[in-house]
Amino acid sequence: MNADQSNFSKMGFAKTFVLPTLLIFLVPVFALGFFLHAESRFNAEAREVVLRQIREDPKMSPGEREQAVKYFTSYRFSDLIKNNEFAKEIDGTVRFNFATFRWMIFLSALSILASVIVFTLAGLCVLLSLRSQRSQYLSLSFGWHVLRIYGAFQTLVQGILLVALSYWVTALWLHMYSPKLILCTGLIGLMGVIAVLAAIFKKIDVTSDVEGSLLAREGAEPFYDELEAICRKVGTSPPNQVVVGIDDNFFVTEAPVRVDGQTLGGRTLFVSLSLLKQLHMSEAEGVVAHELAHFSGEDTLYSKKIAPLLEGYQRYLHALCQSGVGYLVYYFMNCFRALFEVSLGRRRRQREFRADRIAAEITSPRDVAGALLRITAYSKFRGDVQENLFKQEQLLETANIAEQIADGFQAFSVRFAREHDIGELRSAHPFDSHPPLADRLESVGVTLIPETAESLLTAPGDGGWYRLIDSAEEIERQQWNDFEARFRSFHETSLAYRFLPESDEESAIVVKAFPAITVEGKSGSLAVDYQRLHFTKWPAPIEFHEITSCAVDNGVLQIGYQREGKQRQVLKLKTFGKRQQEVLETIGSYWGRYQSALAYQAQKRLETSADLSPEA
Repeated sequence: MNADQSNFSKMGFAKTFVLPTLLIFLVPVFALGFFLHAESRFNAEAREVVLRQIREDPKMSPGEREQAVKYFTSYRFSDLIKNNEFAKEIDGTVRFNFATFRWMIFLSALSILASVIVFTLAGLCVLLSLRSQRSQYLSLSFGWHVLRIYGAFQTLVQGILLVALSYWVTALWLHMYSPKLILCTGLIGLMGVIAVLAAIFKKIDVTSDVEGSLLAREGAEPFYDELEAICRKVGTSPPNQVVVGIDDNFFVTEAPVRVDGQTLGGRTLFVSLSLLKQLHMSEAEGVVAHELAHFSGEDTLYSKKIAPLLEGYQRYLHALCQSGVGYLVYYFMNCFRALFEVSLGRRRRQREFRADRIAAEITSPRDVAGALLRITAYSKFRGDVQENLFKQEQLLETANIAEQIADGFQAFSVRFAREHDIGELRSAHPFDSHPPLADRLESVGVTLIPETAESLLTAPGDGGWYRLIDSAEEIERQQWNDFEARFRSFHETSLAYRFLPESDEESAIVVKAFPAITVEGKSGSLAVDYQRLHFTKWPAPIEFHEITSCAVDNGVLQIGYQREGKQRQVLKLKTFGKRQQEVLETIGSYWGRYQSALAYQAQKRLETSADLSPEA
């Protein structure tokens, strides 16, 4: 990255995250200024009243009058009223007003001071988190606990300030007040506090669902022997369990995982059978060594510890964002979440490079480079195959994704090696992000150029590790069958959102997902299908393509449509009793399907037109 890009990134980060944090000061700074102004104004008015009484008091001698005037002009009324003896002589409403000003000034100043202190503490936590994984975890843990307490405090305090301002701003400057405004502000503030407190105490579950099967040692002894040999070389104990699947990645984790409905703890190694089939023996060894190096470096241990903190932080941010009064606090909290993410990203990058270097020492830089290239190419090719299948606008009798990958991957991988942007690609990972491919290869001493990539991918992998598992082919085939069945089902569902049916086959697909529905009401029935809706008291059905507007007003559905000019029809929802929500959801669902199909067909025509353009 050059200097201009770096400066732009820093400026973009500042505009997106740092500057919005200043909004945290908006309410307390305004409240502090306003209530200082209000107190000053009330002080002046009270002084004038007292001085007038002194001047008009016939019982006072000139000396006493002069002394009294000097006393009340030397001290603020708001300070004098703090004296209990003096306060007893003052009207209760006046005492309450001055107490309100005093507390609002205190809360405003406390809010501002707390923001400055927490900003400094959180900034120090971010700096300390750059030192090591342990310091990163401790800093994030401390910072998160401080920030969530601070967030709840600010939401409560700023809610109180806003309620006070909702009365006093209008009362002082406009000589009036709105009970509705005060009530609404109070309710918003209360809802914000409840939402934030609920987010603090909500239980965090970071268990991940993993598609795959537990690999038993029986029938896979050679695989486990090789795995344990690599563990010894890396200097770590073997994983508690190995899960095999067909995803386009390998990974390790110490967080809980669910496999086939069973929750597993401890260390988990996920191995892709489909990738093992494509890799050379030494390349697969390098990949496994890389993953096990994350165990030896305690990467997975700290990921497990940090994951609940990040999940809790994210939920807290969501609660703040949705809580109204907490929205201003959200920007403050979000800034430090972004700063911690910078620290986390830097640490992830460092540990990926470390794992790559260990893998290269155990195998060779060339083996690691070949594995990374082959895995990245596989992921790209599989994505292309699935995307092309998904684009088809007819039912898929079979998906045959595995067969298409097996038949075409080798030819694709050679073409892939010649792509000029290959170095910017990243390999997939469910729990982490990886640096660009070129950076990872450079860290193990391999310069990525098309010639090098092509030489590494020219020869197909021997699938040596795949053959170490007796049941590999059976397990893989079963998992592909399950995946392809889900893929076809999802594809069929998506077709219903693409078609404005022009054939019986297309109509059948849409009707299967959106069958005709009738909802009975007290004064008639509503019939809805994928083309139209009709209520028994209407003179004729309304086609979806005729509708121009649809909105609910005071329990009445107002439908505007175009038919020989603009027309309008109404549907009183109360006629459906307890099924009112069902009626709205049904109409919304069927109307939404039509809108999705309309947008899809318009985009399709646009793309076709672009393809046929002479400039294309």
